[in-house]
Amino acid sequence: MSERKIVALFTLFTAICFFLIVGNAAGEIPSHVTWNFETGNLNGWIKKGTAFDFQPTYGDNPTARRRGQPSNHNGRYWIGGFEKYQGLPGQRPGDTQGDRPMGTLSSPRFTIPTGTLSFLVGGGSSFKTRVELIVLGQSVLYVSGRNTETMHRVTWNLTPYAGKRGYIRIVDDSSVGWGHINVDDFRFAGAEHQPVSSQVFLTGKWYCNDGGSYFIRQIGNEVWWHGLSRDGGATWSNVFHGRLAGNQVTGRWADVPQGRIQNAGEMTLQILGNNKFRVIRKTGGFGGSEWTR
Repeated sequence: MSERKIVALFTLFTAICFFLIVGNAAGEIPSHVTWNFETGNLNGWIKKGTAFDFQPTYGDNPTARRRGQPSNHNGRYWIGGFEKYQGLPGQRPGDTQGDRPMGTLSSPRFTIPTGTLSFLVGGGSSFKTRVELIVLGQSVLYVSGRNTETMHRVTWNLTPYAGKRGYIRIVDDSSVGWGHINVDDFRFAGAEHQPVSSQVFLTGKWYCNDGGSYFIRQIGNEVWWHGLSRDGGATWSNVFHGRLAGNQVTGRWADVPQGRIQNAGEMTLQILGNNKFRVIRKTGGFGGSEWTR
């Protein structure tokens, strides 16, 4: 083989490697998956158990049975774990399968991109009914419903996990009351669509719907706070440290001995502007969910 051919082959091999590395870092969203369930089936999802045998459901089935809690779904189809109506012959609007069935729906594994993932979630509030992101075999993000059929939108920051392999799992591991999960409309958005972190300035005194006062300091993309209950910290006093990425802050919090309560956990906050933010994920029994100033 001539030297010119060897150089050409080496150049081609290098280009292919570069393409694979860059493509892997950028992330890849499987296009064959019905992320919004508008295909009327579970294309791309891996089903285990019986909880999702009659999914996706069609239309606002809770309203059809006069539940008083509209589904708030997007489009025509959605995942409603309590429902048993797909618009098929022999089925009736309002039909249900109840809370007894259990199972999981898992997406294919994919390389996680930068940016955000948002979706609608409802149903039971237990950890046994949840949507979670699994990265390298570990559940890194999860959320449950609010004991209502009405779904609300949740946004996750994927950037801390970008480039790693993971998948989304919808879990129904409960057969008691509110033992079901509602999900719809998964949307991936690139980092370029997120607010720029440098435009957010959180330093100052904030007030939370737990009745407490929070003294926040932001230095670059790092955020600290000291929170005090309304009795000057006698009931609880906590500290937090997290990192700002896009429009979310992810970090850890802990109660300190100034107060009687002694808990700790993790927390992800969504910034809604310079004067408001809220919790989208928390562990450890943290009480507050929204801050203003």
